[in-house]
Amino acid sequence: MALKYTGHPIAVLGGGNGGHCMAADLTLAGQAVHWCELPELAGGKFAPVLEKGTVSLTGIGRTGTVRPALITTDMATALEGSKLINLAIPAFGHGRFYAEMIPHLQDGQVVVVWAGDFGAIELYTRLRRDRPGLKVDVVEANTLPYGTRLTGPAEVELILSAPLVTAAAVPAARNAEVLPGISELWPCVRATQNALSAAFSNPNPIVHPPGSLLNVGRIQYSEGDFYMYGEGITEAVARVIRDVYDEMAGIAALYGSEVLQYEDRDFRTTVSIMGVAFQAPFDTVGEIARIIGPKTIYDRYITEDLPMGLVPAAQLARLAGKPAHLVEAIIYLGSSVCGMDFWKEGRTLEKLGLAGMTVEDIVNLVSG
Repeated sequence: MALKYTGHPIAVLGGGNGGHCMAADLTLAGQAVHWCELPELAGGKFAPVLEKGTVSLTGIGRTGTVRPALITTDMATALEGSKLINLAIPAFGHGRFYAEMIPHLQDGQVVVVWAGDFGAIELYTRLRRDRPGLKVDVVEANTLPYGTRLTGPAEVELILSAPLVTAAAVPAARNAEVLPGISELWPCVRATQNALSAAFSNPNPIVHPPGSLLNVGRIQYSEGDFYMYGEGITEAVARVIRDVYDEMAGIAALYGSEVLQYEDRDFRTTVSIMGVAFQAPFDTVGEIARIIGPKTIYDRYITEDLPMGLVPAAQLARLAGKPAHLVEAIIYLGSSVCGMDFWKEGRTLEKLGLAGMTVEDIVNLVSG
């Protein structure tokens, strides 16, 4: 029997762009939202929300100024009574949220990691290790349903929406029970084969690292006045992005998983496959092109999407005995550019809880 989430509080964790948009959108849809940020992060973008008690959503879709049912920095209070918990934060913050969240989870709850970057697999293995008797479902989504940016204190604009979000429970045998209720809230959500299929279908690691690293000189010279989707994706850069996609699809296939399919022409625009993954009611390419960034070499386009998306993919390829040479080259290049060892700092198989497993073991884990 499919789980129902309406009629109960819905938790939104994270006080950034995605958290603002999700909390506002769900509240406008009539849901009782419990919105939570970590205490150490509450002095930033979340501070105006705590002060005002309201958030304003503009742009496409539902709009208005609303007052979520609960705005808090107390995780236990936010999770109490919630059937559905939505983690809408950068992937490099997952570990800190997991540590705060795991002690307060209760039987029957569902946690969705938007966008997962393999994060649902990490949460699942941590739950098995730290709270083995707990009956909680975990879901990997390939992306957020929103393309959104903050426009001011407690103000957020929905610029683009995802026409299709793929998601899978860990293990995927739970899809039929867990996902219908999520699709009821976000009709764009569709069940996919397993969490690996969803993770490998995240467009950000495919597009952002090569698009950024091949424009490092321009990013630094412009001192932040750089628009990757307006000026950075030339024909040559587009070829590299296409080749990264092909390698990622090949790694997924080693684990019997499929990724979202694109036409060749989808890669041949200045916004690449982002123009398919996110769309506007009019002039999608123009809307995406006006998004500024990356502003520095330490932008999330590199420091999130590379270590959290490409590193686990490359390690999974190595485990299967077929290294992904272009993906590895990008990891090495990004590590050199940023002066960081992303192979160590990224989402390794050990951090995912997959160290010592075989390909068959991992397939069985995500499939059930």
